[in-house]
Amino acid sequence: MRRREFIKSAALAGGCVALGGCRSFGGSGIDRVPYGDTIGDRLWMWGHHAMSFASMKGAKEGYNLPYDRRIDMADACRDMGIPGCFVVRWRNLPVHADVPEYMKQFKDMRRVGFSITDSAPESFADKVRLGFEMAERMPNLTTLIMDDYWSCGGSLKRPFSELVELHEKMSARRLKLGVVLYSDANGVKPEYREVLDLCDEVTFWFWHGKNTGGIEGQVGRLREMIGSEKPVLLGQYMWDFGGKKPMPAAAMENQLAQTSRLLAAKAIHGVIFHCTPLVDMGLDAVNVSREWIKTNAGRRWGC
Repeated sequence: MRRREFIKSAALAGGCVALGGCRSFGGSGIDRVPYGDTIGDRLWMWGHHAMSFASMKGAKEGYNLPYDRRIDMADACRDMGIPGCFVVRWRNLPVHADVPEYMKQFKDMRRVGFSITDSAPESFADKVRLGFEMAERMPNLTTLIMDDYWSCGGSLKRPFSELVELHEKMSARRLKLGVVLYSDANGVKPEYREVLDLCDEVTFWFWHGKNTGGIEGQVGRLREMIGSEKPVLLGQYMWDFGGKKPMPAAAMENQLAQTSRLLAAKAIHGVIFHCTPLVDMGLDAVNVSREWIKTNAGRRWGC
């Protein structure tokens, strides 16, 4: 599909349903910063430190990414026109002592998320305490996210009773608990239902680029398990990490065409673009994503 044809079809998919009209917006009662009724207000970036790629030089697993410094999180979000950023401390960056200063770059952003399971070395309890500390300073910090929760050999999983207690403390602070689920690396399994039901938002990802053609079907499977009301944020990789190669423009266009239809149907509540260090590489997938955002940001969610 040509670029112009893709943008036109994506715009049509985001238009109001002819017979049903626009459905009313309903937000979560615990939101510090409730979502607005436009697609643009429901966009996030998955944020990694500017030095995260450089830190992989000489590492066993590099995903064929360039090993140099890239753009940092808040600047990448501004470049893409995205109001939200999940701050995920991949490669232990920023280190614990630097987090308070590092988070100052997000003071003007609409909303921010912060990871409490990641590759940083602190304990889960210490990461939660750090997240709460940042939330006290940042009224735009809305979410604590559990990254790779069912991956990494299960080392990041927590006892369910601990998550219940955490969720109660977060609700008192009007914070949301989020979790990462990979459709292909983890699968949509019934044993995940308990945690998914507890979490306020589910982020849903496709690690392998070869599997992105089936996004709509997998979202349908997830909805069958968790119901139609649970907020789902759909992850959109702009690099094929599973294939260790750039995401082709055509594959990115196909992802976003499916995303447009899912947003129109309210099958998903928002979109996360992965990840911030990719933004200044001149990649086709990033350029396609930037065009899609410009075309669709002003459209109403669920129309």
